[in-house]
Amino acid sequence: MGRARGTSAPDQLTQGRFVMRSEQNRTMARAEGLPAAGRIPPGSEEWVRTVLGTFWGTRWSDLPVSPLSVQNAEPLSHTAGLWHIGSAGAGHVLKVQLNRGAARKPEFYPLKENVMAHCRAHGVPVLEAVPAVDGSTSVWCDGLVCELLPRCPGIAARRSTPAQAAAVARAGLDLRYALDRLPDGVMADLAPIPLPRMVEEERWPVALADAEKRLLPMAERRDDAWSRAAASALRGVIRAGALMHQAGIPVVGESPDRPSVVHSDLHYHHFLVPASGAQPTVLAILDFDNLHVGDRLLDLAWIAEVTGGVADPSARADGLSAFLAAARARGLLQPGEARLLMPLLLAHSLPVIVDIAKDILVRGILSRLWSDYFELLSSTRRLHLHALLTACPVA
Repeated sequence: MGRARGTSAPDQLTQGRFVMRSEQNRTMARAEGLPAAGRIPPGSEEWVRTVLGTFWGTRWSDLPVSPLSVQNAEPLSHTAGLWHIGSAGAGHVLKVQLNRGAARKPEFYPLKENVMAHCRAHGVPVLEAVPAVDGSTSVWCDGLVCELLPRCPGIAARRSTPAQAAAVARAGLDLRYALDRLPDGVMADLAPIPLPRMVEEERWPVALADAEKRLLPMAERRDDAWSRAAASALRGVIRAGALMHQAGIPVVGESPDRPSVVHSDLHYHHFLVPASGAQPTVLAILDFDNLHVGDRLLDLAWIAEVTGGVADPSARADGLSAFLAAARARGLLQPGEARLLMPLLLAHSLPVIVDIAKDILVRGILSRLWSDYFELLSSTRRLHLHALLTACPVA
């Protein structure tokens, strides 16, 4: 998450494309020739201090280190480890991709930093990573990719005020506007770098059929709390099935209808706003680790969902109407595309919901995070938002 440098956005990214090979070579070399931290358990305080000292220098490894908590709870992540570095209420965050299967190819990370720098140059609130001693912003240790980021003082608002929701909508549209203006060639560079496969079945129609024919009947035959939670989530995706089929949403492996570089993970956890008192604004947009080439409407779908995260029904409808009008005015949304937003988001998340249901019902993997993910990806809420979006006069 980064710092802006003074050059124009296209120049900054174009220069980065020439520099990328040397940074990529350093990153790959680190992935092959790791320091002796391998005998220390990854994720322990000693391991974190070793990583900081080896890659960023002793002034970092001598600072206080503690697992990161946000509003007295662990952040919602089942793949990354986060450590607070420095004094309470300030300092930095060391992000470690503890799940090796969730890491991208080494050549992804300098490309990601260049895209983020382009967004910063367009005024998008994207934090800047602290460079390691050799200048790279992502380093590898024991096969795990690590980044050191400034800690932002904001919070992620699960239930937004109308003013907060409007601020998120503006920042999200600014991000989508910047991504639409990446220099030629960036999409071609990113396209061959796949997203990690994090679920057993990525094709949403196949996952939907499994939910309907096998998993929901299995859940309904049981009477424990976990199975009831899985059944409720599965009923939601099944109710949404017809909408996704009607919209003709492509499956993984098929070409997206509106190909572009997408953030693809713009849920409310990734928009930080002031905790209180200040004029609502977005302090930072987080987590560009899922950058890939996809349908550009997916980002707008996420933004619409966060915009709709207002408790008052009237304010929610007004906020969504204002979001659609702003997206149309900036040329980010064409007539008729509002009806595609929630179907795209539903299809994007359906394989994850079904895979978590498999964890509960088939694999016996029970995590406190599963109920949080069911809520975050709720198909029932998205069907409600679809009705609001398609009822707006500007839809």
